[in-house]
Amino acid sequence: MKYRQAIYLYLFIALLTSVVIYVVFKPITEGLESALIKDAVISGFILSGLLFLLKNIVKYSHFSQFQLRQRLINHSALAILFVVCWIGLEYGTLYVLLPNEWDSFLPTIGVRIVFAFLIYTFAVLIDTKIYTPSAIDLEEEREETPEEIKLGKPSANIEKVGFIAVKNGQKIDVVLISEIIYLQAEGDYVMIHSTKGKFLKEQTMKSFESMLPADKFVRVHRSSIVNIGYIAQIELYDKQSQLLKLKNGGQVRISLSGYKTLKKILGL
Repeated sequence: MKYRQAIYLYLFIALLTSVVIYVVFKPITEGLESALIKDAVISGFILSGLLFLLKNIVKYSHFSQFQLRQRLINHSALAILFVVCWIGLEYGTLYVLLPNEWDSFLPTIGVRIVFAFLIYTFAVLIDTKIYTPSAIDLEEEREETPEEIKLGKPSANIEKVGFIAVKNGQKIDVVLISEIIYLQAEGDYVMIHSTKGKFLKEQTMKSFESMLPADKFVRVHRSSIVNIGYIAQIELYDKQSQLLKLKNGGQVRISLSGYKTLKKILGL
């Protein structure tokens, strides 16, 4: 059901973009009615595909963990790439499908560039303020079902066992608790960052928090649990949060409540 809703969403974005482009460019391209309709549809579907890629790039690159300056640099570079890809793919497709009319749309390139930058900015703001927090909130509230327990979700004896088993295709990876550096929420999954590499496991952050030894692991953010043995430094991130630097070079944001808990454990 979740995938069907995503398909409907991106189809809606494609159609809405097509209508907007048609309305905006109609006064500029008089006499090119059929070509304009094709151009609008092509633009809409290319934009929809790029927005899908953009959402996943921002999500899995963890831009929110970087400092403000680094985030601005990353987003600026990604915005330019987004605009170039959209404009390039659009005009390339028009050149192939409408070889005799595609150059009639060259006067609209300036408007398209501005429109593309606005779409990128809007998409990033929506993803940052709506999509990501709600995904984390849902993950926080999600409880294990009886089916998950039957399938062998790790139980509270993980501290005694000393490892976490992660299914990876036809293989099963075993990650020792002592090798875990930190855990990061990834929607309905948790990314385990360890000295052996990264492992994705279908489990909730709440269950990991209850299972991992409390004297070694601290939940410093709604989406992050950190092994205190791998903490290298704590820096001020902004007025409301801190930035945790780890010995492996990783960085994790700390919420205000997470910072207070960490201070107690560290005896500060």
